[in-house]
Amino acid sequence: MMLAVVGPTGVGKTKLSIALAQKYHAIIISCDAVQIYRGLNIGSAKVTETEKAGIPHYLMDIKNPDEEYSVKNYQDDFRQVVAEHPQENIIIVGGTGLYLNAAIKDYNFNKDETKQPQILYDVKIIGLTAEREIIYDNINRRVDEMFDQGFVEEVQALKVKYPHSKVLQRAIGYKEILAYLDGKITLKEAKDQIKQNSRHYAKRQYTWFNHQNDVKWFTVDYKKFENTINSVIEYVEGETDEED
Repeated sequence: MMLAVVGPTGVGKTKLSIALAQKYHAIIISCDAVQIYRGLNIGSAKVTETEKAGIPHYLMDIKNPDEEYSVKNYQDDFRQVVAEHPQENIIIVGGTGLYLNAAIKDYNFNKDETKQPQILYDVKIIGLTAEREIIYDNINRRVDEMFDQGFVEEVQALKVKYPHSKVLQRAIGYKEILAYLDGKITLKEAKDQIKQNSRHYAKRQYTWFNHQNDVKWFTVDYKKFENTINSVIEYVEGETDEED
């Protein structure tokens, strides 16, 4: 069985993926273009060792921030992980749509595509959604928590160790803090820009997944997340084709 859990930043993908992995004794493959890199932890909301609950996670922390990594690299690495776990249930989780498409479809990066890419795996794509105001509130709260957890210090240390890192210069959160550390903006401006850019990114994520993939969307019940988990399990097991 292969499942993909997608959706915008801050919606609850990690929590759902862990619950599903526990239910189906699955491994998890990250589908996040920032979590690939070691040390980019707070800003990418990387799952902690405690949150992993002993579940094997792959394609996370596999590159240093000054190393290049392409969509083609991700495709190759994803297929290697799948090939090495032929008997395992697999849950893909993340918000990088291009990585997901490259993983599950027969994209050919060595020549121009003249045909519509086809899906290679029997995969159910599960999308998590919520009202826009809730998503935005989640994002704002997450950014505040990042700063409380020492995000500025994380970026400062990475800047010293990897002064020419391209991912630090382009990833949301990291690029704004770099601008602050370079004296170009204030800390408040950095925080406000991170919130704004994260909200814009969430809108782009919805647009991508709605246009690129056949996604089954579930509205998250934040008051009782167990309801969302159960609705997804019912869908996966074919008990219902309707959204909760």
